[in-house]
Amino acid sequence: MFPTPCDWLLRQNKKLSFPHTLPVLDQLTGGLHPGQVIELCGPSGVGKSRVCWHLLRDCLHAGKKAVVVSSRKILGSDLKNLPNSTNLSVSYVSSVYELLTTLAALESMQASLIVIDGVQSLLQAVLGAANFRGHALLNDVKCAISTVAVKSLVMYTNGLVSVGDGNHGPALGRAWEMAPSVRIMMLKEPDGGRVMWRNRECTARLVVGDLGVTITWCD
Repeated sequence: MFPTPCDWLLRQNKKLSFPHTLPVLDQLTGGLHPGQVIELCGPSGVGKSRVCWHLLRDCLHAGKKAVVVSSRKILGSDLKNLPNSTNLSVSYVSSVYELLTTLAALESMQASLIVIDGVQSLLQAVLGAANFRGHALLNDVKCAISTVAVKSLVMYTNGLVSVGDGNHGPALGRAWEMAPSVRIMMLKEPDGGRVMWRNRECTARLVVGDLGVTITWCD
């Protein structure tokens, strides 16, 4: 189904950050370019981090610089065989304060792609009733991400939480709703072989492989 509702953005004077092998992202986001903040939201194991590493590989293959900010130890298998790995910077953070410090340092760095893996685990730790500054810190992180996105494409992963009646929604609630430019939901289909991706206007069913994706657009 082409063009999609985001297709008009692809015709604007926005220079894409780098050539990549996931065209579905162009159709769901309007093109990957500096200024975009893209959220990949879905349950654990659906493939959010894999998509991020797929884009990182494309970015490095194009000779561009990339940054990974992670709240978990990155596996050696993720780093193995990355092209131009000297262009990749990796930062480990264990608290929202370390995340803010890292994002502040990135303001002066030229990177085409910044990936933040597991943002919800850091922010949920400060959103409890015992932390009265939790929502202020959440807003600080939103502002910091928007600042680094002025010169870079930013992609981060978010989880799902129960919202009642058997339904699930993005973690971090309404206070985080305006953080991303585009939120892409990734949900496993019952047959387990495909993942459904969708933004607010359109839906794609696809399988992400090592060399690309198989895409079916849905009415």
